[in-house]
Amino acid sequence: MHCASKDDCQLTDNLAKGRSMPSFDPRSFRDALGQFATGVTIITTRASDGTPAGVTCSSFNSVSLDPPLILWSLARTSRSMAAFEQSDAFAVHVLAADQDPLANHFASKAEDKFAGLEFGGGEGPPLFDGCSARLTCAMRHRYDGGDHVIMVGEVLEFEHDSRAPLLFHGGGYADKLAREKQGGQGPAVLYEQDGRIATITLNRPDSRNALAEEVIAALIDSLERADADPEIDCVILTGAGESFCAGGNIKDIKALTAERHMSPLELERWYREHIQRIPLVMDRMSVPVIAAVNGHAIGAGCDLSTMCDIRIASDKAVFAESFLRVGIIPGDGGAWLLPRTIGMARAAQMLLTGEFIDAAKAEHYGLVSEVVAHDALMDRASQLAAMVAQFPPAAIRKSKRLLKDARDVTLAEHLDQAAIWQGVLQQQDDHREAIDAILEKRKPRFQGR
Repeated sequence: MHCASKDDCQLTDNLAKGRSMPSFDPRSFRDALGQFATGVTIITTRASDGTPAGVTCSSFNSVSLDPPLILWSLARTSRSMAAFEQSDAFAVHVLAADQDPLANHFASKAEDKFAGLEFGGGEGPPLFDGCSARLTCAMRHRYDGGDHVIMVGEVLEFEHDSRAPLLFHGGGYADKLAREKQGGQGPAVLYEQDGRIATITLNRPDSRNALAEEVIAALIDSLERADADPEIDCVILTGAGESFCAGGNIKDIKALTAERHMSPLELERWYREHIQRIPLVMDRMSVPVIAAVNGHAIGAGCDLSTMCDIRIASDKAVFAESFLRVGIIPGDGGAWLLPRTIGMARAAQMLLTGEFIDAAKAEHYGLVSEVVAHDALMDRASQLAAMVAQFPPAAIRKSKRLLKDARDVTLAEHLDQAAIWQGVLQQQDDHREAIDAILEKRKPRFQGR
């Protein structure tokens, strides 16, 4: 047999010789294993004659991070048992949410599970693309497990994608049921992690990412998730489609009184329990947030951008404080946030006239710090996020809090806070590493401590 690529040949050579593969982040490895759900992980190998073999595993777990070991079991009656007993390597595929056809195929009684399928891996274990996570392992041990054989593999190569995993629950694929319930729209908010940067995307383009209740809840969950994760140093917030966020959902707002017949007290409670949670959560966050405004930022959508620490805009972006157009006021903190962002006079002009301003005027006002070509927006946001994330994690978060807290304290109180935090930061290993790296003219290696 021939390798499909140079990388496939290198992988096969490494497996055969037992050499260690490139290192990977143990946390992301552990997180991927935590996404496992029964019936949605496929394990592949090759028989001694090179024939591909694969199964859905009956159990799967991480048993060690140093070295990285995983454990799974295979029924002795499995038609693939001989292949796995003879093999010295296997690959684990944690399937993505859209790979239910592949899961169904491997769960079927088809004689040749690989017929008609595209896969790589060269002479090593067959590899499928598009998975939530993929691990290539060397077989280290096999144990008697009664009617199963327990296999232990050492993870030599690990890949993790931002795709959500395929979940099996209650006799069906949970994500598929959710998509059908949502009319195929998918999650209200997308959460993706790339290194130490999280991207949160409002994902209701058909409604211009309006802040319906499901979007509010999902956005809050995503923001809190990022802030609680010590492996995240910066967040990018953007919208799917042509809009950043069109503000409140007009139909939902109308329904509060026309259909749900809420009283003034009930409306007050609704605002407190829903949209007002967003500015409070964002104000508590210590991880910096960059708004990548890709289109319309209207009403509460404009205010959402002002809740972010850094704001950049596409040249197609449009901003407006449009509340008076529908006979209401900013219920999300906009009248507090906007003057602190662009000054009282300009904030009053935007709010009281409801005028729409383009990206160039928004930059002139100081509502955004940069305007870039539409197609370059996310690249620039990622570049800025990487510039933030290059520094020691604790110092990044303390710097943001120092800026935020300075709004509400005197200079003397601010200096006291800075002195206390400086005393803590200068005792950390990351501070010493930063100094050493500068003196030694090398890239620092921060450990978050």
